Amino acid sequence: MQPRKLKTLLVDDHMLFLDGLESILQSYEELELLPSVTKGKEALEIISNNTVDFIITDLNLPDINGVDLILKIKKEKPQIPILVLSMNCDRRDVKSILNAESEGFILKISGKKELWKAINKIINGGTYYSSEITSIMIEILKNKSVNKHNINLTTREIEILDLICKEYSNKEISEKLFISISTIETHRSSMFCKTGSKNVVGLVRYAVENELVVW
Repeated sequence: MQPRKLKTLLVDDHMLFLDGLESILQSYEELELLPSVTKGKEALEIISNNTVDFIITDLNLPDINGVDLILKIKKEKPQIPILVLSMNCDRRDVKSILNAESEGFILKISGKKELWKAINKIINGGTYYSSEITSIMIEILKNKSVNKHNINLTTREIEILDLICKEYSNKEISEKLFISISTIETHRSSMFCKTGSKNVVGLVRYAVENELVVW
């Protein structure tokens, strides 16, 4: 029996770009493309009334700011992973996306190979940020004034957290550490509880802010 395909919603205000993206993703066997939309309100309506497993969205939308859209989605359906595709990568945009806790962010100038890599990482429980985005994220997180937490993660949890920050998927972590994916999920749930994080992006922020990993 084949696994269920992930119902995927594409959001962008440029129809020509959407047509091209749909054409690229048609061959991605793990995804089932839902009808694409050009407005944030349309996306929210679909998400409220249908099963959506994965979202790829632009930041510049005609009716709702892309960051606000992500925040609304995460409030209503926090389990849905989101990949941002945008032309912009200035510090303000990256900081906003980091705070909104989107699972990925790559530039529209990226090639098909990087797009597929980002999608594969995210739908398998990981995160993916292009190198341009990552460098800005590190600068923002390391310059942020925070009160260090009392670290109460186990050695195994820190080991898994390090691999999460290096953008390993659950499958890749399982293969590297010789543990089951269900065990990884158990450790992740424990880390969510201990760090007060809602998702993988929150764990990455916690790790960098508390200097648990060299990223």
